Formats: sequence, structure tokens, C-alpha cells
Amino acid sequence: MLASKSIKNTEIIFYGNPGEDIISMSNCLELMGVEITKEDGKWIVKPPKNGLIAPKGKIDCGNSGTVAKIMTVLAATFDSEITVDGDSSLRNRSNVELAKFLRELGCTVSGNGFPCTIKGPMKIQTKLDIDVSKSSQPITALILSSSEFKEEMNVSLLGEKVSRGYLELTINLAKKWGFGAELKNNCIQFSNWDVKSPGTVKIPSEISLYPMALLLEKLHQDLRIKVQKYDPDNLLSSTLEELERTNLEILNLVNASDIITPAAALMAISNGGEIIGAEHTKGKESDRIIRTCELLSAFSMNCGPKKDGIELFGDELPKRPQECVKTHMDHRLAMTAVILATYCGAEIDNVEIIKVTHPEFMDLIYSLK
Repeated sequence: MLASKSIKNTEIIFYGNPGEDIISMSNCLELMGVEITKEDGKWIVKPPKNGLIAPKGKIDCGNSGTVAKIMTVLAATFDSEITVDGDSSLRNRSNVELAKFLRELGCTVSGNGFPCTIKGPMKIQTKLDIDVSKSSQPITALILSSSEFKEEMNVSLLGEKVSRGYLELTINLAKKWGFGAELKNNCIQFSNWDVKSPGTVKIPSEISLYPMALLLEKLHQDLRIKVQKYDPDNLLSSTLEELERTNLEILNLVNASDIITPAAALMAISNGGEIIGAEHTKGKESDRIIRTCELLSAFSMNCGPKKDGIELFGDELPKRPQECVKTHMDHRLAMTAVILATYCGAEIDNVEIIKVTHPEFMDLIYSLK
């Protein structure tokens, strides 16, 4: 996204194959005039000389809520009607916070979910309040689109902030490209800025998948897994360190909501305990509190849903489910189900959804034979 708004090309270097969420982002940007040369381990992003152009037809964001929310705000910067859509899973997800503040900024937004049609451009106000108690992604989307703002706008973040690590990641990343605003006292001031590419960007490993490795290793005592645990912005490290404690009783996921499913499975086969601070996971690809409990119960592991988390009884190993395990088109549910099945076997539906995050995951699992 940032590379598409710079004035010069950007070389993005990474390890492995990009997930389908990333492909969805590139597809959307290409509809806006961005040229992306895709090579093994490297993409070269060439922004359009005269800036992004309004796409014709709809924008397909696939399974990615992050892409959809970024594209919703970006669409609101154009003086034309743009429809943002995605797959059946994305269509079940709420976009109410974004829709609300875009309407306050003078945009027409057809609905509070997807598909939705947005008609801009935004009319920048001096002050704006945004509820971040369910997701930090509206602020992320604003930051990534704010270089176009012609006037200053002070945004107040209302409610208890969730997934703060991801918001910090966005701010720290944007600063490397010229963004000058700071988050102070739950407020951030937006103004026009020039997006300046650093030329070359190296993408770190996906640290939120680390609990998957812990779970797999815990289930197979003779298996040792080598993981690139590189987290330059220290986003999830403190939570992951908690998860590895042998005497863990309570795990707070207010800043690490993505790991709730593998974390719950890991606690279920360990000493048990309680996951808290995860109420906002109800708005992910599935209601991850309810669906994680459903998944563990399918493998005969006792647990109980709570308003903001899950209670795990502990000291239970998975047993083969009698019926097909449903993944609800949620890639993290699917990965956790597959890992549990490596211990006891299972029939699992829609495992192809794992490619959204980790295209090579099933090949790694098959290599364990």
C-alpha cells in the first residue's frame, strides 16, 4: 500500500510464498494503476506517475478483512463510486466502525458490511472520534491513506484499545516512509505527508504463527521444530513468552488476538487455564471464541466459552473426531485442526483456506510422514 503511493519504485524482499491475503492486496492495487513485478522472493512495486486511479468495477478483497478495510478508506479518497467485496467469509464480517466515520466525513456508504459501495471524497473535519474497542484496523486504514489529506484532522480513539501491537506496527512502519504523526493520550493528528520509499524493504517472518509450531512440538515429543522467531517491532513477543510459561494460568490476548485458537489448544493439552481479553476475536473470520471451543470439543477436549475468552481444563490429548471438523473458512481454525489431527487423525473441511496465510503449510505437514 505504501509503495503504491511513493514516487519511486520499491523492492520488497521476503522468504517463502506470499499468502492469498497479500495477493488480494496486490490485485486491488493493480486495478488502481500500480505495476507489480512478482519474482521468487522479491516483488518490485512501481507506482503510477500521476497517483492511484479509481478502479472500474468492484474491488475483490478475497478473504482478507485487513485488505477490505484498507480499501474501504482508500476508496473514500476518490470522487467516484467504488464497490468493495470479498468471499463468503468476508461478507459475514462487520465494517460498521469504518462505515460510521466515513459517513461522518461526508461519504456515502451503502452498508455496514460487505459488499459495500463507497462514494467519496472524504471531507476532512477538524475532529473525529473512532471506536477502537473492537479493532485497530480503522486507524491503520486511515494512516495508510492520510498522505492525501489536504487539512489537519485530530482523531480521538475511544474505548479500550485492542491489538495495540498491530497499530504500533502500522505507525512505526509509516514513520519509515515519512509519516510524522504520533499517538499521544489516545489521540493522533493527521495531515498531508509525502510517502518516501526506502527503496528496499525486507519482510520479517509471521510471528503470529509461532504458537502453531509450539502446539505441533507439544503433541509430538520426538519432534523438534526450528522457527525463525524474528519480531523486530516486539509486537507479540511478550504474549508468546507468557504462552511458553510452564505455570501459566491466565493468558491475556488483548494485544495478540490472532493466536487465540492455537493458544487454547496448547493450554488444553498442558495445564489448562483461562484466556481473557479476547472479546474482539468475535469479529474475525469467524467468532473465534465460539468456534475455537467447538473445534476443541470436536477433538474431545473440555473447554468453556466466556464473554472475553475461553476456560481450558487442561491435561487432555486430542481424540479422533467422529464427524467432519468444520473450519468455517477460518485459516487459523483450519491450521489448528490439522495440527491436532496429526496426533489422532480427523476429517477436516475446507483446509484450502490455509493458503490465505501460509501457502506452504500443508506441504510442511505432509513432510512429517
